[in-house]
Order: sequence, then C-alpha cells, then structure tokens
Amino acid sequence: MGFWGANIKIKGNNKDICLLKINSNSRTLKTDRCISIAIDEIVTFIITYVSYLLKACKYILVAIDGVVTPIILLMTKLMFIDTSLRPLWKIRGLILFPFIECASVPYIGKDVYFIELLTRKYVFGKNVRISNFCKLIGPVEIGDNVSMSNNVEVRHHTIIGNNVGIGPNTLFITDTHELGNEKKRVGKHITKKIIIEDGCWIGANVIILGGVTIGAGSVIAAGSIVATNIKPNSLVIGDRAKEIRTLRSMSLLRR
Repeated sequence: MGFWGANIKIKGNNKDICLLKINSNSRTLKTDRCISIAIDEIVTFIITYVSYLLKACKYILVAIDGVVTPIILLMTKLMFIDTSLRPLWKIRGLILFPFIECASVPYIGKDVYFIELLTRKYVFGKNVRISNFCKLIGPVEIGDNVSMSNNVEVRHHTIIGNNVGIGPNTLFITDTHELGNEKKRVGKHITKKIIIEDGCWIGANVIILGGVTIGAGSVIAAGSIVATNIKPNSLVIGDRAKEIRTLRSMSLLRR
C-alpha cells in the first residue's frame, strides 16, 4: 500500500513539473511574440517617419527651386542681346551651364523658360541652340547639333536625338488623360514619352502627341499633328500626319 501511494505521489509530482514547464514555455512564447510585435511596430514607425521626412524634404527642395529658378532666369533676362548676335547667346548658356548637364555651353535665346532647374533633369549634347521664347519642362534630353526655333514647348519625358531641326511654334505634348466616365471624361493624368530619333526635321506649328516615336531621318511637314509612330526616313503631312512616301537614305543615293 505504501509503495503504491509513493508511486502515485511521484506521478503527481511529475505532472506538476510538466505543467510548470508548459506554463513556462507558453510565457516565453508570449514574451517573444510581444517583443516581435513591438519590434515590428518600431520598424514600421521608423519607415513611415523616414518616408514622411523624405517627402517633406522633397517639397522643401521644390519650394526652394521655385525661388531659385526664377532668379536664375531673371539673370538671363537682364542681359539684353540682339538676336542677330547669336554667338553672344552663349553668355546666357554660361549662366545656365551649372544647372544643366551639358556636353558644351548651349546657345540660349531671349526669354527661354525652364521649370525647376534644381530638381528636374536637363541633358544637352554639343552645339545645342534654343531660340527665343522656348519653354522646357524637364526631364528632357537633347542630343548634339539640335536647333530649336522660336516659341517651341518641350514637355517632360521628351527625348530628342542628334542633328534634329525644329521649326517655330512646335509642341511636344507628353501629357494626356485616361478616358473617364460620362460624369467626367477627363480621367487620370498620365505621361507618355516622346522620342525623336537622329536626323529628323520637324516643321513649324507641328504638334507631337505622347507615346510617339519619330524614326530617324524623317520629315514632318508644317502644321502636322503626329499621333502615331513614324517609320524612319518618312515624309508625313496633314492634320493627323499621314505618310506620303518613303525617303531614300543617303546610302542609296550614293549608289
């Protein structure tokens, strides 16, 4: 009887020990879980705080740019240079040179307008000529030996290749909108890149819409509206820039 009682008591003690171990392990798991949740919350808070701080810095930088860029452009406006003295346009180019990524000092005409020189990217190649009253909204990339006539507007995400001539009053419109419902047809604002390949001639009063690539060596007649891609060495004309014929390349002419 005593032996059986002793056995029962020992078994009872083992159960108590097992229960204590289970309780101890559960408490450890709860503690680990609480620590993990606390760490996650701290990390989330830090990430959120840093993202808000970066956004605030971006807005502050844009605000500073909104003050600095007009001052820089005012310096170019104060320098009255007759349009016939084109070599002296480089003086304006020298003023803008520190704020534009240039292969050489560009020729800049009178009242050329740049938006946010500090925060937007402008890349110019060699021997770039921008005539009076043009407006550029970065990011914009312009290649070598590009000549831009008066009152041209180049909007963001436009890429212009080498040896391109652009007539006056031409518009590069990369902005558009998605089609909304019948209550508001003007939907979400979107941007579509424009690419002008090497050697193109863009006539006066041309409108080039977003998402268009004009192939190398093409000629766009004055007054055309380009809404679709143009194959290389094409001559196009009309309100919606219909292809007229294919131009012969220099390699064919040499034969």
